[in-house]
Amino acid sequence: MGNFCPNGSSSVGHEEIPVSTKPLPAVKHGQNPVNQKAPPPVVVMPPARGSNPKFPAAETRTVDNTPRQKQQEKKPRSVDDPSREKQQEKKPRSVETPPSKPVEKQGVGKKAVPPSGKIVTPNLKMFTLTDLMTATKNFRPESMIGEGGFGQVFKGWVDEETLSPSRAGVGIPIAVKKSNPDSAQGLHEWQCEVRFLGKFHHPNLVKLLGYCWEENQFLLVYEFLPKGSLENHLFSKGDGLTWDTRLKIAIEAAQGLTFLHNSEKSVIYRDFKASNILLDSNFNAKLSDFGLAKHGPINGYSHVTTRVMGTQGYAAPEYVATGHLYVLSDVYGFGVVLLELLTGLRALDPNRPSAQQNLVEWAKPVLSQKKKIQKLMDPRLEHKYPLLAVTKTAALILRCLEADPKNRPPMDDVLRELEIVRTIREQPKEEKRNRNNGHGSPHVRKTGRTR
Repeated sequence: MGNFCPNGSSSVGHEEIPVSTKPLPAVKHGQNPVNQKAPPPVVVMPPARGSNPKFPAAETRTVDNTPRQKQQEKKPRSVDDPSREKQQEKKPRSVETPPSKPVEKQGVGKKAVPPSGKIVTPNLKMFTLTDLMTATKNFRPESMIGEGGFGQVFKGWVDEETLSPSRAGVGIPIAVKKSNPDSAQGLHEWQCEVRFLGKFHHPNLVKLLGYCWEENQFLLVYEFLPKGSLENHLFSKGDGLTWDTRLKIAIEAAQGLTFLHNSEKSVIYRDFKASNILLDSNFNAKLSDFGLAKHGPINGYSHVTTRVMGTQGYAAPEYVATGHLYVLSDVYGFGVVLLELLTGLRALDPNRPSAQQNLVEWAKPVLSQKKKIQKLMDPRLEHKYPLLAVTKTAALILRCLEADPKNRPPMDDVLRELEIVRTIREQPKEEKRNRNNGHGSPHVRKTGRTR
């Protein structure tokens, strides 16, 4: 998700299964360089005027089918438990009370999901549906700027200070993501977005301004990023991105991923791809779409076990094969995007010849051959790149694409190597010519002339 998500996600399954109990070698994580103190647990309350919400003692993660009852004042319920249980007189229900049997799917409009709700968090604004309709001109087609698996994305305008809706061109632009009414996974992904982006702040993560849960609709309000997604620039016709810009985007995306991996509870992004890297007016890169993000393993385990969800071509092989999700599974996806930056080709493309449809399988043998790497490069680069920088990037890609996750470098190392690559500059042709003459290069004719 994000401002632009034209292709959505190719996912399998929607429900997650328990953390694996099989101990494996632990993955070490560094300290979070810019970690911030997490806000109180996320809580949902009914939209009652004048109520003062209280934080629950713990957060539950189940949904029941109990019919909705009339809400009494000052009785919070968990964001993940939208059911309405019968209230006992003068005795508030604890959020730790065991819920009834969970439903299989959380669908919009089903009894398990109330039509409206509220999240208590100091970092986000709760918009009304009327506010967002005004800001986007009633979600008119001409306001739509993208569409993905979660729903459609619309451009709107709000006041810079109050975030109240304003007319087009006045205030600041926003991107409003609106869920599909029939999205069975809408509530779950919406909750993940609010949890992670309401908690984490980093220059290379898209900024979530607020949300709306009203009339069976889930909406998210982001800062508007005018350059769209990396996918739009890499695979559309027209002038391509320069080598320096591609490397800048790769480094900034790596910074965002490194921050997530080194947070207090390691966050596995799980859907790293070109369409989820958004660009501002200066081509600064920001990660978006946290609907599939998941906290990493704890208690010494190396992975968590979950249903396979994500996008084909970017998902790590061990995750696709076993459902074992490692922090280093994100590194594989980063390697795929880095390969797309070099080649200007999609990870999967059925329109290419059969042997070339899977970019990773086709390109891996070539990446280890320095003399053939240039044949893979995006022709729109017009050979305007340092060849040494390209070969070092190719070697890094091969490490990221290792079949065994234990052999992949952590994102800290990936970021460090990319910073080194950025220092490599193309040598001026005149300087190279003089150096070759001085060393008797076989490619220079000796005329015997002297000056």
